[in-house]
Amino acid sequence: MQDTKVVRQISAMDGRERERLRQFVRSPYFNRHAATSKLLDFILKELGKTKPKLEEARAQDAVKGTGTDQKLNDLLSGLMKLINRFFAVEQLQSEAFREEVLTLKRTKELHRYKLLDNRGKRLDTKVAKHKFRDADTHLAAYEWKNINGYLQGETNRTDTREMQAMLNHLDRFYLVEKLRHACQLTANMMMLSTHYELLFLEPILAYLDSEDGQNLLKSGKEPSIDAYYHILMSLREPDDKSYYERMLYYLDDGFEYLPLRHQKDIYIFASNYCIARVRKEPEYLKELMNLYRRVLQNGIIYEKDEISEYDYKNIVTLGSATGEFDWTERFIEENRERLPAPKRDNAYALNKARFLYSLGRLDEAAQLLVTVTDSDVVYHLARVILEVRIAYDQQDQEYTLNLLETFRLYVRRNRKMSTKDKRSYINYTRFTKSLVNLKHQKDFMARSAYTKKLAALHTTVEETELVVERNWLLTESKE
Repeated sequence: MQDTKVVRQISAMDGRERERLRQFVRSPYFNRHAATSKLLDFILKELGKTKPKLEEARAQDAVKGTGTDQKLNDLLSGLMKLINRFFAVEQLQSEAFREEVLTLKRTKELHRYKLLDNRGKRLDTKVAKHKFRDADTHLAAYEWKNINGYLQGETNRTDTREMQAMLNHLDRFYLVEKLRHACQLTANMMMLSTHYELLFLEPILAYLDSEDGQNLLKSGKEPSIDAYYHILMSLREPDDKSYYERMLYYLDDGFEYLPLRHQKDIYIFASNYCIARVRKEPEYLKELMNLYRRVLQNGIIYEKDEISEYDYKNIVTLGSATGEFDWTERFIEENRERLPAPKRDNAYALNKARFLYSLGRLDEAAQLLVTVTDSDVVYHLARVILEVRIAYDQQDQEYTLNLLETFRLYVRRNRKMSTKDKRSYINYTRFTKSLVNLKHQKDFMARSAYTKKLAALHTTVEETELVVERNWLLTESKE
């Protein structure tokens, strides 16, 4: 029973969500089967223990005395249906306008037109006062105007205001969603060589580039449309920096005009823009650093007060690379407890070791790496690569070569890595072994021969398609 869908779903809930589920299942409107409530009580009680005992026999005993002859599987199936309905109700309450719209639809079906008019005016007021002009806002307004416009048309066909409002909200809903998806899928096509038919996108961009479209964007009344338009154009025309600068506006002065999910999109696309520009313009490293400072200050980098291990790593790496050592060390320590609990110790130890390595404190970095566990492939790969760097810098040829050979065997035998990743890491071990041996032989061969072999290695690394740590290898093989 431990692996049933019901138990997995409830296990993923926090304490407050479990209590809301208990109240939901006990409500006679949604559930009148006492055995189902008893089964949920049993599951919740066991999941509250350090070592839950969720055997089927114990569950069956828990529902005795409820007057049911249903089998346990039937009760679990019924409970799962209630959990699904509970999720729907929870989601309904989390969406700003959904409950009002559904109320209006039901009121229309019941022909209660006086109540419909009253509730509709309340929704109009709520939409007008709502701080965001995102897709959800326009969709809610469109659905109400769709109801009311046709009702009013039955008595006065010459009054076009409601129907025109309906069309305006529908168009703006479509523009926000079309541009949002176009941004995501354009980035996907650029990174993964995929292809999507983005029907109507070119006419939309032609309209937004026209006088009417520019007036819409510059009016300040549709910030979500404006934000996604500039994200998309930064992908299509990266050399025009005005699009990126407008994205920055929505991380500063225009921050409060976008809902959280749109703010996060702005941050992700702006940071990716900086990363893509770094190769051509290294000064974008500092731009990226300033961007991270912004999102740390306004808080959108955090998800439920947690920072992802990847953002944590990127900030530590960038702070070290740009020489922001004091700031980076404060960031490492201040955000340690904000890392996801299951990965916290590994993420902290690995990134603190990387930081110490950047300061040249090799022994301290090596000692910290010992605490990184290898339960996760990603952490194992990162730990060994840093160990190799430390041993290489300490000119310990034998230990470096031993690490590389053990690492090569680990990669070759690993079943969780893709063929592409395996090739990248095996190429890394091969090139690094050549580099270590060549550096060791430097004092024992003619200068011209050494230079020639080093240049050949540099060229090979440069021309090889799949290799991790390419920049480090190129730097070390450059005479």
